[in-house]
Amino acid sequence: MTKASKKLLKAFEMWTWQRMLKISWTKKVTNEEVLVHANEAKSMLKMIWCRKHRWLGHVLRHDNLLRDIIEGKMLGKATHDRKRMELLHDVMEGRDYGQLKDLISDRSRWETG
Repeated sequence: MTKASKKLLKAFEMWTWQRMLKISWTKKVTNEEVLVHANEAKSMLKMIWCRKHRWLGHVLRHDNLLRDIIEGKMLGKATHDRKRMELLHDVMEGRDYGQLKDLISDRSRWETG
């Protein structure tokens, strides 16, 4: 996920809270004041992060075609790997692929959240 898309998601989340609380867009209300008024914390990006990790853990724990595609084990013409690498880069967070697979193989860690 790019910085621009994260910024847009944060803005959308705050816009949604303001609409649910019926706060006019012309009022000068900070994001923190809106969250305090709603008794909530910013959670949309955290929810996306958790779901990506759970989905990737589910895929990599099983021996199937989707795992082979993500790992790049397909026979035939090589592709540019942009989508696959974007997904893995988002989830890896400074780890190499082997460390990521070891971390994801612990299912109990990803069941909650």
